[in-house]
This record gives sequence, structure tokens and C-alpha cells, in this order.
Amino acid sequence: MRIIRIVAVICALVAPAGLSSRLEARTARQDKSADSRSSPRPPFNWWKTEKYKQELRLTAAQSAEVDQIVQGSLARMKADKEDLDRAHSDFRTLMERPTANQRELLKAAERLEMARYSIAKERTMMAVRIHSVLTPDQRSGLDAIAKRHETERNRQNQK
Repeated sequence: MRIIRIVAVICALVAPAGLSSRLEARTARQDKSADSRSSPRPPFNWWKTEKYKQELRLTAAQSAEVDQIVQGSLARMKADKEDLDRAHSDFRTLMERPTANQRELLKAAERLEMARYSIAKERTMMAVRIHSVLTPDQRSGLDAIAKRHETERNRQNQK
């Protein structure tokens, strides 16, 4: 259970600020207007921030390795996001077509869901790779940092 929580924490801190929820929100906005495209916010680079590097006692090698993992995963997620956009567009086009049959729609829906799955899988795999770079104490420290950030976010959302 602890490993699952750590993976979730790493995903929350590393993933580009809730990629899946932003992707869904962006998709919904695109449905309303084709011109409403916003650029994704970059991930929180805790492994590069001196304050957190010191708090977690990250070595330069660990920081570089986490950076390499994140950069590789972000590149793959960007390609996956392009696939998701195409699959969503194809699905939406089919749904709007009065003559589309159920078989076509089901195939398009499966492609759409597989594209979503690919993004989620890569995000989780990234978290697992980062998990293997960190020591147990560093993972606990990262968990504490995530809790502080969540508390701060909740406080700001209540204002």
C-alpha cells in the first residue's frame, strides 16, 4: 500500500500538473471551440530545486537521473497526447455522422481509450522509475513535500 501511495505522490509531483485531468478539460474545451488551445504547464521540477534537493539529500547523480527519466517520459507522453487528440477527433467525427454504425463507433472508442491508457501507463512507469532512484528516506521526504503542497493548494482554493 505504501508503494502505491509513493507512486501516486511521484505522479502528482512529476506529472505535468494533473495531466489526465487537464487533458480531459482541454478536450472538453476543444469540443466547445476548436480555437481554445492552452499550452500545458511544465512539471514541478522538485529534483532541480535546491531547497528540495537539500531537504531530500538528493545527489547530483540522482537529480540528473530523475531529470533524464522525466524528460524521456514527457517526450513519450507528448506523442501519446497527439495520438489521444487524433483518436478523440476521430471518435467525435464518427459520433456526429448519422450513418456511423456501432462497430465503427466501438473501434473508435477503443482507440480513444487505449490512447488515454497509454498516457496513464507512461506516467505510472515514470513514477516507478523515479521510485527506484530514490532511497526509502527520500521517498518519505517526497511524500511529506507532496502533503505540504496539497495542504497549501487546498488553503489557496478555499480563499
